[in-house]
Amino acid sequence: MKALIWPFLVFWSVSAPLIAAEFPAIPGRRFDVGGYQLHINCTGSGSPTVIVDVGLGDDSTDWQLVQQAVSNHSKICVFDRPGYGWSDFGPSPRTSNRIADELETLLEQADIPPPYILVGHSFGGYNIRIFAANNPQMVAGMVLVDASHEDQYKQFQIKLPNNFNRRGTIMILPKSTDSMAHANKPPILRERAFHAARAEISALDESSVQLQKNSALPVVPLIVISRGKPEWYGDLSQQQREKTWITLQQDLSRLSPISTHMFAHQSGHAIPHEQPEIIIEAIEQIVSQVHARNTL
Repeated sequence: MKALIWPFLVFWSVSAPLIAAEFPAIPGRRFDVGGYQLHINCTGSGSPTVIVDVGLGDDSTDWQLVQQAVSNHSKICVFDRPGYGWSDFGPSPRTSNRIADELETLLEQADIPPPYILVGHSFGGYNIRIFAANNPQMVAGMVLVDASHEDQYKQFQIKLPNNFNRRGTIMILPKSTDSMAHANKPPILRERAFHAARAEISALDESSVQLQKNSALPVVPLIVISRGKPEWYGDLSQQQREKTWITLQQDLSRLSPISTHMFAHQSGHAIPHEQPEIIIEAIEQIVSQVHARNTL
């Protein structure tokens, strides 16, 4: 499996043939969101419900460790964006505005009422922020996990492709060691993730602009978790990129006056795999804060 390192994104090849028998059993349920179906897996009970949007290139299976732990005390739902996991492919362009609208429809069709605690990793941070901006009355708290910032590509001077069409690769953010977290994933899920990620990459520039225009969040408890291990290292320019990433993470922590900034010191970008316990801790903190606010 050969890694191809792009300035911010990392890809690896997928070549295994796919047959229907290789598709694993569906862990959750699928619901129609307008002519195509999305998969959502909910476990646990209670209110508010934790809603997770995963990183670009990931699917709901990448959050199993977090979901298993959180479901002991709260209801948690992890969904697959179109094309990932057990979800159908959806219409293009695959922008954050469209994804936020799809999530709203999915939660309604699945009869999962608010309030919600929204959790977004990497690109998932774009989507849940737009969802929160569009539906502030539904949101009780948020957790951003090494989340993407709408200005990062400009700051890093990375020109995003308008039509990413590199064949034989799958995208995982943002470094080659992340591939180890996906080594045991069924080939069909990796293959689907490649096609889904390719569509989202092609719309990343538009998604960034959408978030720049719609970035206001409700005043709710927010925890920002940032990686503690650098993803860029080497010459001074790479070290500066890492410093810029942390500066942008600090900016995210100012999105709410009720915020905490935590660092996953034992993890790079793949925090759900490398240090899931800090995400579990953050979610439990937000749940406790929401319950405390409701009793005032």
